[in-house]
Amino acid sequence: MNFFKGRAILWLLIPLTIVIAFLWDRSSTPKPNFIQQESNPDYFLVNTKSYEFKADGIIERQFNSAQTLHYIFKQETAMESPVLTFTNAEQETWHVTATKAVSKELTEELILTNGVSITMSNPDGELAKLTTKELTIDFATENAFTDGSVLLTNTFYQLTAIGMNADLKENLIHFKSQVVSEEL
Repeated sequence: MNFFKGRAILWLLIPLTIVIAFLWDRSSTPKPNFIQQESNPDYFLVNTKSYEFKADGIIERQFNSAQTLHYIFKQETAMESPVLTFTNAEQETWHVTATKAVSKELTEELILTNGVSITMSNPDGELAKLTTKELTIDFATENAFTDGSVLLTNTFYQLTAIGMNADLKENLIHFKSQVVSEEL
C-alpha cells in the first residue's frame, strides 16, 4: 500500500483538472452562416398561389408563380413564370405573364422581364394583348411603364411604339414615341 500512499491526491487531481478544463471552455459551436449571406434566400417556395380580396370578399388579384425566392436583406422576392390576374372596376380582366419577375417590397414595384405579355378581356368578349421585353408595375399608383419596344394587338389593328406609361385604374396607355398602326 505504500505505492498509493501520497499518490491518491494525483488520482483526484487528474479528473478534477479535466472537469475544470471542460467547464472553463465557454466557446460554443458556430451556427451555419448560409442564411446570413445576401446572395441566399431566406425561403424558397414552389408552385405558389396567392389571393388578394376586396372588402366585400371578391378576389381582386391572384398571383401564381412556379418558383418564389425571398431575399430578406434585399427586401425583394424573385419569381419564375409569374402570372398576375386582376379585375378592375369595369370588370375587365387583366392577365400578366412573364418568364421572370422581381417584387421590390419597399417601393411596391413588380419588375417583369423576358417575354412580358398582358392580355385584357372585357365582359363583351373583346380581347387586347400587349407584349414587351420588360415592364414595371407600380402597385402603389396602379401604373405600368416600360422604355422598351411595345406591341399592342387586338382583332382589328396592331400598334407598335417605343416606351409607354399605362394607368391601370383608368385603362389609359400613353406611348412615349410615335406609334405605327397597322390594320389586320
